[in-house]
Amino acid sequence: SNKTNQKRGKGNSCPHYKKCGGCQLQNMTYEEQLSFKMAKTIKNLGRFGHVEEIIGMENPYHYRNKVQAAFGYLRGRIISGVYQSSSHNIVPVEKCMIEDEKADEIINDVRILLPRFKLTSFNEDTGRGFLRHVLVKRAFATNEIMVVLVSGTNIFPKKDEFVNELLRRHKD
Repeated sequence: SNKTNQKRGKGNSCPHYKKCGGCQLQNMTYEEQLSFKMAKTIKNLGRFGHVEEIIGMENPYHYRNKVQAAFGYLRGRIISGVYQSSSHNIVPVEKCMIEDEKADEIINDVRILLPRFKLTSFNEDTGRGFLRHVLVKRAFATNEIMVVLVSGTNIFPKKDEFVNELLRRHKD
């Protein structure tokens, strides 16, 4: 059915997959991804014994509970996303098909809050700036969320105000 096809990924390829270094299979349907992974597993492990069929997920989206976003600049504005495959160019990503949706929201809010608190993104060319990466890890069982800001300096102006605003937006 059409609903099943959408759930399994038919016709829902990722708009970032050509550049993104985060996942290389999002141009395939979910069934094609499973077949690809099964063939690779058999190739690598089949000579050691029988390989059971891979069991797919009911909903193969937004399952990644550890999300890391790089921060930088594009045309003078702060961006966040993933590194382009085989480079240090950042592909701006606001929503990812496999990352936890709450993590994406938090990363987007961090990006929005930076200029409001007069904080900058780290610039690899000059070695100056504040924020390099944000790591968000969510425990699905307890719904606890950890946010780690990786900075280019040990000075965090207005740290308490920034953290309080992030907590106000995301109580969990």
